[in-house]
Amino acid sequence: MEMSKIMIGAMRFKDRESARQTIHAAIDAGFNYIDTSPCYCYTSATDNSETWVGDAVNEGDYRSRVMMSAKCSPGNGGMGLGDFEPDTGFGVRSAEQLEQVFNQSLKRQNLDKFDYYHMWTTHTMEQFNEASKAGGWLDGVRKMSDKWDHLGITTHADTNTIIAFLASGLFETVTIPLNVVNRTRLGVLEYCSRNNIRVIAMNPLAGGFLASHDRLKELALRYLMSLHNVHLLIGFSAVEDVAYAKWIQDTMSECGMSTAEILAEVDSIVNSDEPRCTGCGYCAPCPQGINVGASLSYYNLYKYVKMESAKTSFQEKQWEDGLRLDKCVKCGLCSSRCPNALPLDKIIQDAKKVLYA
Repeated sequence: MEMSKIMIGAMRFKDRESARQTIHAAIDAGFNYIDTSPCYCYTSATDNSETWVGDAVNEGDYRSRVMMSAKCSPGNGGMGLGDFEPDTGFGVRSAEQLEQVFNQSLKRQNLDKFDYYHMWTTHTMEQFNEASKAGGWLDGVRKMSDKWDHLGITTHADTNTIIAFLASGLFETVTIPLNVVNRTRLGVLEYCSRNNIRVIAMNPLAGGFLASHDRLKELALRYLMSLHNVHLLIGFSAVEDVAYAKWIQDTMSECGMSTAEILAEVDSIVNSDEPRCTGCGYCAPCPQGINVGASLSYYNLYKYVKMESAKTSFQEKQWEDGLRLDKCVKCGLCSSRCPNALPLDKIIQDAKKVLYA
């Protein structure tokens, strides 16, 4: 089965029934890949995204028309390792723990195998190396190899770290944050094109806040649709979301906009005479682990487009270490590397005052 350009993200469902309706609508629209995890929509062992997905796909012929995935993490969801949390799939660092969580996901989704299994939220080499130890995450997933077809990795790491993960040759897919205002990982796309690795773009609407601006919402999805070897992982929460994504897909040819034209319009919306970060990513890596381009995309939209939702979304995503602008120590490295010679140290200080207010 060929992977569809648009995929079904299963972390934003409201309840079991709306999940069922939305999943059926998405599969009927031709979207044939579902991404979920043990912790999405979790309230109990029987009431969570995985069980809702399982109920939906095991009706009628839906299972035969969709590829199913699952995942668990050697880390704690952030940059650390953390303790083993079987219910939510974090801290999985032994083969025995992997088998426990893997089988838990099979049971919740009522499946006998997965099409894809992912090393989830792996953001650092420490986490990856921990997963690679003898008797660890990788050994566990290898023991379960008769119950999955393809292996992937999901990460918020910087470009060079992601490429180091992929250079292991273990993964057929990589899921990364990528959207029209956060393009700091475009170097990953070039590597994947050369090495036949599929790219899955999570956060296509920047955690949802781009959806509050009608034109930016459309441009954000059209941007990712225009990229070769990139699949959009959209967190659907209602049938209406599916219909909108289907409209985007069906009207791409008549839209007639190139990638460059889309970016030019986005730039015109974020209109300012002030020098501002374009999210190119050339300032990386930050010694504090900050993704400067991603962080300043929220600042730009809040300051120049007056999107209150950008500030709210930034504050809600402070669990992600790459967005922790408050960790900046004014070392000046990003300013020294910026190809546009921006005074990033000063811009970051202003962004901190604005976004954390």
